[in-house]
Amino acid sequence: MFLFKRKPKRDRKPEVLVSEQLPEAAPAMPAAPTPDPVAPKRRRPATANKTRLMGFDTADGRVVDLFGEDKKTSDAKQVQFPVAIVMVIKGPGRGESFALQSGMSQIGRGEDQAVQLDFGDTAISRSNHAAIVYDPVEHSFLLGHGGKSNIVRLNGKPVVSTSDLTDGDEIEIGQTTMRFAALCSDAFNWNQAEGEEGDNEDDMEIA
Repeated sequence: MFLFKRKPKRDRKPEVLVSEQLPEAAPAMPAAPTPDPVAPKRRRPATANKTRLMGFDTADGRVVDLFGEDKKTSDAKQVQFPVAIVMVIKGPGRGESFALQSGMSQIGRGEDQAVQLDFGDTAISRSNHAAIVYDPVEHSFLLGHGGKSNIVRLNGKPVVSTSDLTDGDEIEIGQTTMRFAALCSDAFNWNQAEGEEGDNEDDMEIA
């Protein structure tokens, strides 16, 4: 006969009834992500250039101008019945040109001058530094000095009084050199063109 020795009561683990067991905790659900605030759309600067294909309709139905719709309009004065053109070939304003009308066209820096050379050459007077005259009867051109202290040169020579002006001549004032191109002559002039149409010669606009 075998005898079993019972362990001391303090070493025995208390038995837990099934009914007293706590339910297992459900696994924790991951926290819902916090939605990011909607970032405001960045507005395109008003000065930003838009890349568009020339000659094709844009997405909004607009047709792109083949020659550049954003091209700035020139502020140059438009002249009817031009008799000559003066082009700046040296100095400030190089590349600019001015159309002249019949009569006297003053040269200076002021806004009221027919040839406004306001490009930074301070040696040019504001008003009537020089003048170009077209005679619609003789169909000839003259260059006159406006009496200013700075010298006006025609083909390198000083203009003291009135000098004849012909196609291709160069006029120098201060640091600016201009080339003169005649449009009217005995071969063609607006008086002749008007006479062919039967109009009155007095109707031609005089500057």
